[in-house]
Amino acid sequence: MSTIEGYYCRGNTVSEVWKDAFSILYNQASKEQTETSRDGDVSAEFLNAIMVVEDPTKNILDTSVRKLNTRYAIGELMWYLSRNPELKAIQNITHAWDRMSDDGVFVNSNYGYCIHDKFDFDQWEYVKKLLTESPNTRQAVIHIKEPRDTFEEPTKDLNCTCTLQFLLRENKLHLTVYMRSNDIWLGTPNDMFAFTCLQMKMAMELGVEIGIYTHIAGSLHLYTRDYEKAKKTLETIQ
Repeated sequence: MSTIEGYYCRGNTVSEVWKDAFSILYNQASKEQTETSRDGDVSAEFLNAIMVVEDPTKNILDTSVRKLNTRYAIGELMWYLSRNPELKAIQNITHAWDRMSDDGVFVNSNYGYCIHDKFDFDQWEYVKKLLTESPNTRQAVIHIKEPRDTFEEPTKDLNCTCTLQFLLRENKLHLTVYMRSNDIWLGTPNDMFAFTCLQMKMAMELGVEIGIYTHIAGSLHLYTRDYEKAKKTLETIQ
């Protein structure tokens, strides 16, 4: 598998930055070297990938090779906003989360649950209060992934997202998201959509402007199955 250490891209829209990252990963994947992983073979990878979106309101991926499934994306966002970690709640929209649940009942990866309820206090309200009382704070961080001994407690339900940091500067609310792992084909478009929506929501509640969105992934990768899918699509449109 081809791994690139360090990647940076900046663009006006989610589509622009996604297309740049995907194109490079796709070209690397064409070398047909794979590495096995928990969720399938990986054909290409960036380490420490940084993608900056200048206008987070333009957050719906629309390219010739990949378009955002808006029904899925909006349904998933509504599930997050519901704060309901029960698997059956998202099954009205998709069964894609079934494989993530350890017990077939709950999903730890519901971001709304993690943000508002999981840690016994409401991180959203805490961060909003920090930004209101101290606009220049560097402490407005929401934690999603918690420390966990997965050797002692194996799990399929391990959050890919680690933290969300809100930064308010010159009356503009910026959001930086750090992810331990991100799948460029399925995960990245939906995650960027959901998190930019949360950025807009927080900005509206604070009564400030919307700043830039920064998406950082320790591992940004392309699965072999999705490389093959994209290859067929590109062959059709060329």
